[in-house]
Amino acid sequence: MRNYVDIASRVKNLNGPVELIGTVHDYPIYQIRLASSAAAPVPILLTGGVHGDEPAGVAATLQFLERDNTELLKRFTFVVIPCINPYGYVHGTRENREGVDINRAFDTMDVPEVAIVKKAIAQTQFSLAIDFHEDYDATGFYLYEGKRDEAYIGVELADAVKTIGPIDADDPGEEAPEIAAGVYKVATEWGTQGLAPYLLHFHSEHVIITETPTIWPLEQRVALHLGILDGTLAFC
Repeated sequence: MRNYVDIASRVKNLNGPVELIGTVHDYPIYQIRLASSAAAPVPILLTGGVHGDEPAGVAATLQFLERDNTELLKRFTFVVIPCINPYGYVHGTRENREGVDINRAFDTMDVPEVAIVKKAIAQTQFSLAIDFHEDYDATGFYLYEGKRDEAYIGVELADAVKTIGPIDADDPGEEAPEIAAGVYKVATEWGTQGLAPYLLHFHSEHVIITETPTIWPLEQRVALHLGILDGTLAFC
């Protein structure tokens, strides 16, 4: 079992405003807003821990929050939800305590973690949303991209981070159209059940899902997630 107290302690030690947006089974879910004194016009959403057995996304959001983002805050504001599924994170399960895959439940308000996230972002439109994931079956990284204007940048992003680790050559089997090796579209067939397609439909012009292989060391997975994030921001 992982210790969620460590996550809560790191969040509370951040410089930015920390908001408790909900509690599920005694686990707090936090949202952190990063902004300069002169509010930047481009809001970005970062999320991790939708699947509790994918800790690299949680680690990536926390490392992002703890690093010096002074230059980025001149151009962007950030809304960060480090761990959407605390119970799953603590117990190492993909699903929440009720056995629900949160990333297949964003078309409902019946799942408490989903309802908390939806309420927290209800009034916000984002220019970009990145959801950090990992894949137990993969041997390399891959990503999904959805963009309303279809001006995709995934190929450039994948090329930029290949020095961190190789692209996974196998199709992830999500019925997502392939843009290039390791780069797939967020498919309309997914509806709005997943967090990223839900955001693309209602709250964001551009969404990216990063997938890193669990067989990589945690530090390498985190570096890949943050490399994709930084590469995407360079295009914004």
